Amino acid sequence: MTVLYKYLRKEHTHLLLTRGNMRIGTLYEYRNTEIHGEVIGDNTEGYKTRFMELNGAHVWTSETQPEFSRGFLKIAPGTKLTVRGNGTLTEPHESVNYYLFCATKVFNKEAMDEFKYDACIVIEHPEKFFRAISRTIRHQAAFEGIFNCQYIGRRISHDVDPGIPPAIIKDPTYKNQQEVRGLWKPLKANPSPMIINCPDAARYCSMYKRR
Repeated sequence: MTVLYKYLRKEHTHLLLTRGNMRIGTLYEYRNTEIHGEVIGDNTEGYKTRFMELNGAHVWTSETQPEFSRGFLKIAPGTKLTVRGNGTLTEPHESVNYYLFCATKVFNKEAMDEFKYDACIVIEHPEKFFRAISRTIRHQAAFEGIFNCQYIGRRISHDVDPGIPPAIIKDPTYKNQQEVRGLWKPLKANPSPMIINCPDAARYCSMYKRR
């Protein structure tokens, strides 16, 4: 993976670069738009819904029944079910409340201004950076990986669902952020954001200087 960029306030950059002092948030906390605002916060974080439209009349057997409907209806072998009318089957999905550290693939001054940050750190070796954090928080969480956010709608028809986990789905209106997320699965229930000191991670960071 190429370099990543992390927007910060200037007063926090020295702490990150010298001590690896950083905040590891949780996915669910960003649902609170009153605290995080509409640019950083998103009240639909970690959700997606798969659906199937039912229009007209359908005759299903246990062999011909659509796979998506099997979670809602069970048809005994040798019987038929006639489904009439219009409606929608919906299947909500909610992500685990991951720990996460967010960055971006491309420096974007407009996006940084929208976040109300005035400084930027370059993460020069993302894999080593996240590996160092993982060692530091190994008693709190297990590393899941580094993921590019996917900017698609959260309501997805079952027959075109690409299987993107809800933890990395973001509304298309946020596409200019080009966000990348490091995710860790908590080892205990009800995780809370934490501040860590990880000097090993700081070794792979430098201050971004605009040309």
